[in-house]
Amino acid sequence: MIPQSQWVRALTAHPSQTIQSLAEQLTFNWQVNYKALPQAGLSLLQMADGVFHEPYYLGEIPLACAWIELTNSAQESFEGAAQVMDDSAELAVALAVCDAVMTHQLSGWQKVAELIQQGMEKRTWEDQQRGLMLAKTRVNFALLSEDEERRMENGE
Repeated sequence: MIPQSQWVRALTAHPSQTIQSLAEQLTFNWQVNYKALPQAGLSLLQMADGVFHEPYYLGEIPLACAWIELTNSAQESFEGAAQVMDDSAELAVALAVCDAVMTHQLSGWQKVAELIQQGMEKRTWEDQQRGLMLAKTRVNFALLSEDEERRMENGE
């Protein structure tokens, strides 16, 4: 089972329209209420430098968040939430719906689980490709020191 902390990463491997369409299907017989208004905007990304560990701002990132409550005809309520590095509040709401459905295993949770599994497979493949590209850029500095030693021996 894929941990909940990875659901958004896995789901965003798919086009946002796919996630939004799924959320619409899942909420067909449900009432969607906002626990907080969905928001989208820019957030400052704060980091700490590696030497003095002092905070600094790396820059702005798009951020959307949503906190929803699904209510069925029997007046049972289930909550879901999501935060995503994107500028679409609609996508955040769709991800929050998927979160509620998966967390509480509501009707249609298998569809969400399938998309999460497919998304994780895609993200794993992308990570492997990035690793291969990174490996090609490695430089062996030991060769430089050997060249320098040889020059010194030759009196250059």
